[in-house]
Order: sequence, then C-alpha cells, then structure tokens
Amino acid sequence: MFDIEPDNTPRATLRRILMLLLAAMVMAFGIAARADSIRLYDQVGVESSNVTLAQIAELDGPSARALGNVVLTRLDQGISESTITLDAVEAALNDAGVNWGLVSLRGFNACRVTRIAPPPAPTPDQGQAVAANIETPIGLHTTLTLRGMLEQHIADRASSLLGNLLIEFSDRDASRLDIPILGRSIEIEPTSTNTLGRVQVVIRLYDAQRIAETIRINAKVQRVLLAVVAEGPISRGEVFTRSKLKVQECYLDDNAVEPITDPSSIIGQESAASLRAGQMVSARMVKSPIMVKRGELVDVRCFVGGLVVKTVGRAAENGSLDDLIRIHNDPGGYGAGSRSSGGEDYYAIVTGRHQAVVSTDAAPRADATTARAGNQQQGATP
Repeated sequence: MFDIEPDNTPRATLRRILMLLLAAMVMAFGIAARADSIRLYDQVGVESSNVTLAQIAELDGPSARALGNVVLTRLDQGISESTITLDAVEAALNDAGVNWGLVSLRGFNACRVTRIAPPPAPTPDQGQAVAANIETPIGLHTTLTLRGMLEQHIADRASSLLGNLLIEFSDRDASRLDIPILGRSIEIEPTSTNTLGRVQVVIRLYDAQRIAETIRINAKVQRVLLAVVAEGPISRGEVFTRSKLKVQECYLDDNAVEPITDPSSIIGQESAASLRAGQMVSARMVKSPIMVKRGELVDVRCFVGGLVVKTVGRAAENGSLDDLIRIHNDPGGYGAGSRSSGGEDYYAIVTGRHQAVVSTDAAPRADATTARAGNQQQGATP
C-alpha cells in the first residue's frame, strides 16, 4: 500500500511555485537576453601598463563599450604577467557604478594578461618589384601617364588608398601604359567584378570623339596590411596561444577572406584548419572550443527583473560560446539522456564552461528543432 502525497503539503506547494517561477523566467528573459554583453577572453597580450576592460574582453553594445576604459590592474615595472578573474572584473565594474540591468558578464573564468613588446616596423622586401604609387602634384610641365590613371581607378574601386595596394602589370602591359594622356579623353571599363586578385579592364583612348585605340590590361592587385600569421606549423584543432602567433605584413588578394589583425581576439580558440609557418590566419580558420558537452550538467541562470534564478539542467547537445543548445530539465538527477517525471526541454545560450542563460529570442529555432525531434520519434521503432 503506497501513500499518496496530498496537494496541500509543503513539498507539493514548493513544486508548484518552482514550476511557475520557471515559466516566468522563460517569458521574462526576452528583455534580459537583449542586454549588452561583456565576454572575458582566456589570454591577451598588452603593451601598456594599465590593463583596461576593453583589452581583456569583447564588448558588445553601447553600454558595454562605455565601460571599456575601466582600469582593472596595472603591470608595474618588472611585472610581465597577471591573472584577472571574472569576480575581479565584476568587483571593478561595481565600483565603476555599472547597471547590471543593461550589461551581462560572461566568458572565461579568468584571463591571463601578458605584457608584450610592440611589433617591429615592417621592412620592405628589397627583392620584390613594387609598383611606384607616388602622388605627384600636377604642374605646368607634369606628364600624366595612363598607368597612373589606371592605378588610381583600381584604388578607387577597391575603396583603398593607393599606397595600401600593390599593383603589378606584365612587362608588355606596363610598356603600353607608359604613355602621356594630357589633353586626351580616356575611358576605363572594368570587365571583371574583382577588386583584388586578377583585375581585368578595357581602356579606350579617344581622338576627336572617336575611338583611336583600345587596350586590354590584366593587373594583379593585392592589399598590403598587418595581419596575424602562424609562428610555426599549427595543427587542426590546436588551441591558439600567444607564442604560436605573430603580426607581420601580409598581402591579401581575395575580398572574401577576412584576416585576423589582433592576436588577442583568437587566443584560447581552436584552429579549424592546419596552418603552415607564416600563413595568414583568417576568420574561417578559427572556431570556438566546446564549452558544454552533451550529457554534462549545466548551471542555467535567468534574470527576472532584479532577481537572478539559478537551476541545473543536462545538456542535450554540444555547444561553444554563444551557441544555442537544448537543455533537459533533470530535477531528479537521472542519467544523461533520461526523461524523468516532469522533465522538459528548453533552450539556453552557452556563456562559459558549464554555464548558460535561458533565451526566448531563439524560439523559432527551438520550435523547428522540437518538430524535427517529433518526426524522428514517430518514425522510430519502439
């Protein structure tokens, strides 16, 4: 004979209160999820003595960026390294009068700060032929050439200063471009959509409003910039550290490539491809490490007004920083993948290792995933 717990017992009342509070959390978090965010990096390198919030964290939103000048620590003479914890950042922001209703703090539990020497000034390669891009004032005896006009046209299409581009022509094309154009009407028509890499143009020279000559030119155009490169070979899946990266002059010939210019922005993340020594690191070569693994317990927080509610769930899938993952409500502490009585799935955004916050902004994604799961269950054999 089993005893049935009455509905008016303290335990039953507490269960109903917790279920109502969880529902209020999910409904009210839509506002909190849109708050500006401060995401702490794992490792950074700085050149200055004062270490500010903007140097050790990614600031998303105007309220977060307004706190970028808050000084968190100082690397005095003889001190080359320091560790700033998430709690220390929170304390410093409290002293600065932060409004936690507008800003959320997330990321790694601590950031290792290392003082680095500024990168050396790049030296030109003496063995490389560089096109002369010197701007000369136009005077009475100045001779303008077709080459100079074409180079400026290429720079304008690339939305770049002429001095930031390396433009090369074949010997044959270079000789055809070294002609004066004063007093002549010139038309330059691009025949390709590229602004970097191989650029093709047609040049028409007019005489008395008639085409006197047509010239077809192929140019090799590269953007010169300082970017992050691999110090040595880096394997796929290897974590980026300060010692594995350096900044040097690079040549970019593809607008689709997004180069990494600040090594601090990828410290602690993983390489999505194998890199050779000296190879430029682009955004598609970087991926965030897994912060939450499927089946692990996750601390889930929700902000309801001034109230912070914390619960524990079990991850139903892997997730990196800022990923939306499915969480199973596991109040009874059952094993991974279990469905205990009263357990339900909901969605949360990963904010750190074994940390997440509830989000209602991604409800359409959640509904779509739930629908797919239901279809799979209907087609499964019991």
